[in-house]
Amino acid sequence: MAAEPLTEPIVLADAAPEAPLAEPSRSRRSILGAGLAGLAGLVLGSLGRPQAADAAAGGSLVMGAANSAGTTNTSLATNSTGTAMYVTQAGTGTAVRGIANNGIAGFFTSSNGSGVSGVVANNTKYGVYGANDALTNGGGAAIRASGEQNHGLVATTASTFAYAIKATNTNPGTGYSSGAGIRALAGNGTDADIDDLAVPHGAGEFCGGNGIVAVSHGGAGNGVSAYSVSGAGVYGSCGTGWAIYGSSGSGYGVYSNGNAGVSGNLDVIGTLSKGGGSFKIDHPLDPANKFLYHSFVESPDMLNVYSGTVTLDARGEATVSLPAWFDALNRDARIQLTAVGEFSPLYVKSEMHGGSFSMAGGKASQRVYWQLTGIRQDAWANAHRIPVEEEKPAAERGLYLHPTEHGQAAAKGIDAVRNAAMKPHAGK
Repeated sequence: MAAEPLTEPIVLADAAPEAPLAEPSRSRRSILGAGLAGLAGLVLGSLGRPQAADAAAGGSLVMGAANSAGTTNTSLATNSTGTAMYVTQAGTGTAVRGIANNGIAGFFTSSNGSGVSGVVANNTKYGVYGANDALTNGGGAAIRASGEQNHGLVATTASTFAYAIKATNTNPGTGYSSGAGIRALAGNGTDADIDDLAVPHGAGEFCGGNGIVAVSHGGAGNGVSAYSVSGAGVYGSCGTGWAIYGSSGSGYGVYSNGNAGVSGNLDVIGTLSKGGGSFKIDHPLDPANKFLYHSFVESPDMLNVYSGTVTLDARGEATVSLPAWFDALNRDARIQLTAVGEFSPLYVKSEMHGGSFSMAGGKASQRVYWQLTGIRQDAWANAHRIPVEEEKPAAERGLYLHPTEHGQAAAKGIDAVRNAAMKPHAGK
């Protein structure tokens, strides 16, 4: 359509009132040029801020403006092998942000949907993929989750072959550079507190990467709290190291309290090695204020101990029978007899055979205390005899299980070296 002829000059709203003209009136061409220049200035000025653009369903998407489609959804469908929508942010802002808040900033209700939803049906792809391509170490992340008053991250799986969360650190590292698959901080986990976890390491000291490093900064909180209805609360598996490693300054390296607190059952399938052992119970005479300890019986053999009391017959003899499994479990049975009440020349009449042994030389109706020991000969014991003496491996020579008891510095302890190698490090 052709422009209509101008009959009056264009006056801009922001322009100052013109002074009376002392010269002849301008031509229509000069007036049109001035008006168009002013209009262009207004348009360019408005480009610096987004303008609301209400559009009905089927309308165009206006770039650089705040678009509103009312209650109508906007969808994009392609059948390509690339990215359906690619957004590049060259500045310091966010490339894509999704908000579900009823359209009122800072006002959220339980009826809101998801800010961003990613769904995929390919078992080799990801519903949401995040990558941080920075070439240097820092405090960034591929994905950050902040739950405010709710969970930071909720992950579930319905597969018995998959993990709700799978975390892998592909660089095991050495020295202080080793990382972790997962690191969890509880309590006052500020950057300053994280830096306080710095552990000095010597040159070349190996500090292999950790699957999980969990730290609690808050009082008596737990680094890791795990619960299972019928399975394992914590499951550990490793190749040559320690499936679960526990170390404590003044508490327990490992504390077991099973059966809902009624009994702390600990089931060890392999060999239990220890510096010492005892039972610990409430003192029978003062259970509210004292404990009572008894040491384990130690032996270089895999020794089983059995004892009992028997009453001799009219001939001063008796036979003691043990369960049917005795001969299968034990070899080299050794028997001791003690007469009760008065001396008797007791002796073992027949050694252990067919699950029983007999004694003689006592007096009629005399009571006898007997004790029998046997060395385990079951399949597991025969395959895993406990070595009485062995050389320390090269990495542990010059170190001690109990350094202070041998007049050595605590740093010379085998456990001290292991513990230092497994602690988290600053900046991780």
